[in-house]
Amino acid sequence: MHSTRPAVFDDDPAALHVLWHALVPEPGGPDVRIRAVMISSVDGTTAVDGRSRPLGTPTDRLVYDAMRARADVVLVGSGTALAEGYGPARIASAWADRRPRPAPPVLVLTRSLPGELIAQCCSAGGGLEIAAAATTPRERVDAAREAGVTVHVMPDGPYTEALRTLLRDLGAREVAFEGGPRLLGEFLTQGLVDELVLSLAPEIVVGGRGPWLVTADEPRRVPMRVATAFTCPRGGLYTRWVVGRAPTDVGGTGSVDRADWADEANG
Repeated sequence: MHSTRPAVFDDDPAALHVLWHALVPEPGGPDVRIRAVMISSVDGTTAVDGRSRPLGTPTDRLVYDAMRARADVVLVGSGTALAEGYGPARIASAWADRRPRPAPPVLVLTRSLPGELIAQCCSAGGGLEIAAAATTPRERVDAAREAGVTVHVMPDGPYTEALRTLLRDLGAREVAFEGGPRLLGEFLTQGLVDELVLSLAPEIVVGGRGPWLVTADEPRRVPMRVATAFTCPRGGLYTRWVVGRAPTDVGGTGSVDRADWADEANG
């Protein structure tokens, strides 16, 4: 009979080895694997005072850093990149021996390419690149490129195909998607998330106003199954979920095929 008590990991070398292998994706699956990396409190809150960092634990940081060390590309919405002050990816010392190649590029998703995003990419010194929707105004793309920012324009067509095509063209097989909540909701309903690596912080935000783990305009059911679960002496629950079949309307059976972009303010 299997125990329902999660394994307990710490940051000693043996535990790091187990953790690294616990984050290996499921065999099979698409050639471009998009794996969401998120944290929330027990009640589903993903930010305190507008940032997710206060929810983090040392083990959450190990998981987050391990997913970046595994990834060929880090993917994030522009709203999250701006709110969290994103810069170039770094490989943490705990995982440096498992990644002989340079840190992955951080690819910021946008449809409007605002000036503040261009400025942040410039200040990152090449560590942040842009993935612009096909509908992004050409003058915004030109302005970013003239400022020295690398801009990848996605091809026309359904968004799910356009993003996977771009990632494939960039040589990405494993992608760490870091949110935010509204974009995660869109990705889940569009079938763009293959796995969810979720850290549950050991706290409840009483009276919190969100944002919540997933935000969407309409309720959808996205079946999932847990592949890995563990905890650590300092608290928290760390899980890896595999996304199941196509999402459905709540109470219905119809699949979802939405190609609209998320509101970048919540991205």
